[in-house]
Amino acid sequence: MTSTCEHINEQHITWQIEGQMIHKNQCTRCFVEAKSDNGIQVCLKCFNGACIEIHSPQHSYQHNHYIVLNIRLYEIEQQKQSLDEITKQLKEDIPQLETETSVICLKCQKLLNSPWLDALVQSIIKQANTTLQRLPINEYKIQPCEHTITIQQRPLTVKNLQKCRRCRMSNNLWLCLECGHVGCGRKIFDGSGGNNHAVDHSDELQHHVVVKLGTITSDGQADVFCYKCDDEVVDNLLKEHLATYGIEIEKQVKTEKTMAELTLDANLVIQLSKLIEEGTVLDPIFGPEYTGIDNIGNTCYMNSVIQVFFSIPEFKQLYSLEHQFNCTSMPYNCVLCQICKVNHGLNSGDFSIKKVSKGLQGALGNFYQDGIKLYDFKQLVAKGNQNFLFNHQQDAQEYWQLLNSFFQKTEKQFQLPQLSSIFSFDQTTILECVNCGGHKVNLVKNQEFKLPVELPTQDQIDLYRTQQKQKYEERMKSTNPQEIKPFSLKDLPEYDTTFERCLELLKEGERVDIFCPQCQSLQLFIKKEYFKTFPKYLFVPVNRFIQENWVPKKLKASIKIKEIYDFGDFKEPVLQDKDAIKEQTEQEYTEDNLQILMGMGFGENRCKRALIKQKNDIEAAMIFIMESLGDLTQDELLDQNEKINEAFIEQIVIMGFNHDQARFALSKTVKKKDNNLKRAMDYLFNHDLEAEMNQAQAKQQQQKQDQFDNQTSKYELFACIVHLGRSVQSGHYVSYIKKNGGWILYNDSKVAKIVEPSLNNGYMYIFKRLD
Repeated sequence: MTSTCEHINEQHITWQIEGQMIHKNQCTRCFVEAKSDNGIQVCLKCFNGACIEIHSPQHSYQHNHYIVLNIRLYEIEQQKQSLDEITKQLKEDIPQLETETSVICLKCQKLLNSPWLDALVQSIIKQANTTLQRLPINEYKIQPCEHTITIQQRPLTVKNLQKCRRCRMSNNLWLCLECGHVGCGRKIFDGSGGNNHAVDHSDELQHHVVVKLGTITSDGQADVFCYKCDDEVVDNLLKEHLATYGIEIEKQVKTEKTMAELTLDANLVIQLSKLIEEGTVLDPIFGPEYTGIDNIGNTCYMNSVIQVFFSIPEFKQLYSLEHQFNCTSMPYNCVLCQICKVNHGLNSGDFSIKKVSKGLQGALGNFYQDGIKLYDFKQLVAKGNQNFLFNHQQDAQEYWQLLNSFFQKTEKQFQLPQLSSIFSFDQTTILECVNCGGHKVNLVKNQEFKLPVELPTQDQIDLYRTQQKQKYEERMKSTNPQEIKPFSLKDLPEYDTTFERCLELLKEGERVDIFCPQCQSLQLFIKKEYFKTFPKYLFVPVNRFIQENWVPKKLKASIKIKEIYDFGDFKEPVLQDKDAIKEQTEQEYTEDNLQILMGMGFGENRCKRALIKQKNDIEAAMIFIMESLGDLTQDELLDQNEKINEAFIEQIVIMGFNHDQARFALSKTVKKKDNNLKRAMDYLFNHDLEAEMNQAQAKQQQQKQDQFDNQTSKYELFACIVHLGRSVQSGHYVSYIKKNGGWILYNDSKVAKIVEPSLNNGYMYIFKRLD
């Protein structure tokens, strides 16, 4: 039966969907999904997706778009399927959900039905996920790697493919495609899996490509893995490589589950309420501020950083939903709407819903939450660095810097308070010449207080080497010695140190060779860094990764850390002016460069500022001007010293006064908007100039020092981001955040209270100043 209304026309419906981005899976203003109880509504004019309760009516009211498609996804009972069918569905990302649709006019409050609408609805349902449209297609394909292409096989020496050669396990076996060695799979943190013997074999002989026995099918499919690339790969010559070891692929029958199937099983039966933290089982928590973030493909680095940022009270307050209520832009195109969406999603508790998992037989399991999915926000931030667009593991510290920069740009764009400055501080760098004792001082803005980590002692390395060599010799007894490469130590030992020791190393300073103007030669300098001001939040990344013979290695230091520290020892010291190294001063900018920039149509004050900032580098100044065109303060008059008439200064100097005295006397007339030469001369002859200049300088310094002294140097540990694994390119990130006096563990979508967090493994520490 046909049901229509007067709004079924081009004013309210876009009939052509080709090339359109259709937001049909998640509300663009919150994290309600089509899988929710009521589903979401897609505007048939602009294809914005919105939740039924709040944001769909808001969108309709703001834009006068009345016709919407209601989409609801719900689970269906699945018939028993073959393993091949399950694998195919998993790899193609086919959800086991049924789609229910209806078209509604929000103005008429009427359910609509017509042949034209039916055709449009079917086209929308078939349209790809908006998120998948934005991602590169090749991210979803398993590819060959250089090691599968360059395999050089050796004859099989031990003809036994039924058991691991070292521990005699008979399942979860991996065949080396270079020598035919059979080893058991990797150890799993919960005690399941194998004994790591396939990985050990790869490390010892540098044989990287393996195939899982039992997953080989007659049509040439199997699980192939490269330990060097640490990824699932394709071997285009798998049939030939298996034939070398007597395996006829046409006769193979699949007897074990593939990695994809094991992942599916894990997703079905995993005990989501049992978080394991160093052997301790933790119970999850739910509610406001306890919302997890779903891992959407190696995004633990992103999840851990975002949890910390949106746990900071100032960020939660600034990015409230007030902007969303008043914004009339399309939310998927508004940066601020998306930030507010994430803030509300993490802190409201609306999406920290306590659920019960179901086992394979439908039995009730344990409690868990889905967490929110940050597809759109990931894309938004990654515009600043395309490396973060893909589903590869990234460095959390680099993402922290990217996200902080993203917030800074957003705050400037929307003229918000510069909240990201809560990490900023003035840093004084002092370079002291070892030869003459003179010093150079440099003042910069910084947002990181980088901390070195003590290296393991030679005794610790020697002990670790002895232990590893004993294990190597034990393996030699059960393996053909000709098949094993000579022993070599590839990683560093675990060892203990303290946060205080890290601070001591920083205080010792860095040794650098630079030219000393006072010695007129290349000299050794000690470089030390101090606080001139203390930030509200102190970001302390720990240098756990070092280069050893051009090979990156992770320092496995267990850093004993307290929760409260006083950084007063790093307060800027008082230096003697007599020890300052005098360097030849250069003109801040040349008149020729100023005229060139002004000739391009830019204002004089803007050009002067750019040249001064870029040290008279005209190309850099041009770039700075172009990047700051929206900053109207660049056209304001420069400070009072630069408004003083330079011609008057020269006339006063001719009379026997120095430049500083002339500038000081003229500054007294500038304050009265006079800049009068006669008044300045009168001031010079009737005042104790030296005493007044010293007094003014001392007052200015005292004001700065008072401001500095009033800032406490005491901090309390607020959050910690931990990296688990051997290298930046692999491993896993979690974050610990202190809330309501206790520590909370955020491990992707899983959130739990924890009494003893693993702060000793911290990669980044965030402290809050105790004001």
